[in-house]
Amino acid sequence: MKVSVLMLACVAATAWAQQPSSPAAGGPKSFGQLTGSVVCDDSGRPGRFASVELLTDQLPRTPAVPTINPADLARGSDFSKSLSREVDSAMSTAFRAMRGSSLSTVTGLDGRFALEKVPAGTYYIIVQLEGYRSALSGLSQRERLRPDSGILAAVKSKAQKIVVRNGETTSVRVRLDRGATVSGTVTYSDGSPVSGVVPELLRRGQDGRWEIAALFGLPNRTDDRGRFRFYGLPAGQYAVQAALPTTQAVTGLGLGQVSLHMASGDALVVYSGGALRKSDITPVDLADGASRTGVDIVFPLDGLHTLSGSVVARSDHHPVNFGTIELQDPRTKESLRTLIVGEDGTFKLRYVPDGSYLLKVTSAADMKHGPGELPCPLGCKELREYASTALPLTVRGDRSGLVLQVVGPTDR
Repeated sequence: MKVSVLMLACVAATAWAQQPSSPAAGGPKSFGQLTGSVVCDDSGRPGRFASVELLTDQLPRTPAVPTINPADLARGSDFSKSLSREVDSAMSTAFRAMRGSSLSTVTGLDGRFALEKVPAGTYYIIVQLEGYRSALSGLSQRERLRPDSGILAAVKSKAQKIVVRNGETTSVRVRLDRGATVSGTVTYSDGSPVSGVVPELLRRGQDGRWEIAALFGLPNRTDDRGRFRFYGLPAGQYAVQAALPTTQAVTGLGLGQVSLHMASGDALVVYSGGALRKSDITPVDLADGASRTGVDIVFPLDGLHTLSGSVVARSDHHPVNFGTIELQDPRTKESLRTLIVGEDGTFKLRYVPDGSYLLKVTSAADMKHGPGELPCPLGCKELREYASTALPLTVRGDRSGLVLQVVGPTDR
């Protein structure tokens, strides 16, 4: 259920992020018509099946997506029922959003579009077509899903402004510029390709931080030769990251024979240029319309180690059967790995490179299984919670027997 809840939340958030904003309540009740065409500037040909959305001066509405707090999960069945209601509400919102509105459409084979009933007012037209830049290009996933007034102003400054008047037809022509591209391969250090992984494009913001870039369309997996390609990009500084494919859904023989294998603690992340931490990334400088090849990722096969240990209560050293283990960069506090403590209080992280780390446990708690079949924490009741604790580590080889001692309220 935990995985399903997270997936539903993502669907709801994505659908709402794609829904154009509507005029504010109490706005004008008069309507006009908008017609237009989309042309690809590099070829002069129609922009076929491009998405067309109208943005108002109001920030797009952001729905309340269910959040999962480990402390709330301990409430057991009552929380499960409450979460179920929240998920139902979020999905209803998502499906309403996916039906579209009078402020969005798609061009036809001739590159033309028409919106028949548009409330009179001022709009900014957003046109998206794979391979071409739009007013939304360059935004991170966070900025696109949770825009603020600054993001809205930046998008409006790049978009074409139009005015729709009552009873009139407004016509517009939009020209699309082809974006830049970044391509490369994901391989192991022995040269064999890594197929089926989902590389993520990172863009460096003005504040110097790296964030996952929001791309038009669905994420692409590497092909059988480990190749990937990002396109439709604005100028900027970029990098690419990928994680070992330690989480996989495997379809077997027969209806419903799907197995989900999850090992988040083994998911080594490597960046283009060979960096193993964000602070060591060498940026790829991309100019307008440029194509950069050879932005490769190589997973090392040597110099990787296993860390294993347990989480115990400092008071009596009994195993603590719930918590989140996090492996951090001690200098930047960047999270490098996360995994859930096992029901016997143990943990294991494989494929850890040489280096200095901070091994941290948060949300540690003693849990008791409820009568149902749901796994902890959804199907459990919290008996006692513990404070977070961290252990500095220098890794040069395998480390076993690591002990994270956590302190409860009565031990402080």
